[in-house]
Amino acid sequence: MSLKNFLLDCFFPKQCYGCGAPNIWLCKECFESLSDYQGEVPRALLNTKNLVIAGEYKDPLLNNLIKAFKFNFNQELSLPLFIFLKKALDKKILLNNLSGKNWQNILVVPIPLHKARKKWRGFNQSELLAQEISNYYGWPLSLALAKNKKSAIQADLKEEARPLNQTGVFSWHGFDLTGHDIILVDDIITSGATINEAAKVLKVAGAGQVVKLALAKG
Repeated sequence: MSLKNFLLDCFFPKQCYGCGAPNIWLCKECFESLSDYQGEVPRALLNTKNLVIAGEYKDPLLNNLIKAFKFNFNQELSLPLFIFLKKALDKKILLNNLSGKNWQNILVVPIPLHKARKKWRGFNQSELLAQEISNYYGWPLSLALAKNKKSAIQADLKEEARPLNQTGVFSWHGFDLTGHDIILVDDIITSGATINEAAKVLKVAGAGQVVKLALAKG
């Protein structure tokens, strides 16, 4: 056990974020109580055909889990949160045949953090989720999408300012994406401005279909 994990176990003993059951971050009963996405369309997204959202940020338990994951630095939550995300993605796979002839060379790409933000947090929560997706489905993971400038936090801005805040912040530093379809992973979609801008950059780089995948609608 690392020193970091030892200290976390001392000060934050493992217990279910829902009911407090010991030795587990999310028990089966609380997992099954999480609210599924209710279908409200993010306002900045013009095309929702390839939109996949697992749950609702207003669900108190999911809200608590995501905050613990991002701001309390509990990286172990990437697994139970992935399992919740997987339910929604599996439905999309079944409906759209992602692994069949309609899709090709699937690549998993997380929404990046600015390097200063990632250094402060120590990890990118979307990258951890993307890694779980890559491991489970066997789709390659790419970290070649970069955030070029440190923009204001979207949640702190009025809705009309959010698209402009994200304009030009992303760039692709990988290979030509022609012939590749993308699973673009984020934790929360609110207006959709961030993931929309990232998808545009991937399209310019040659990507075919881009599935916009998130844990919750904010």
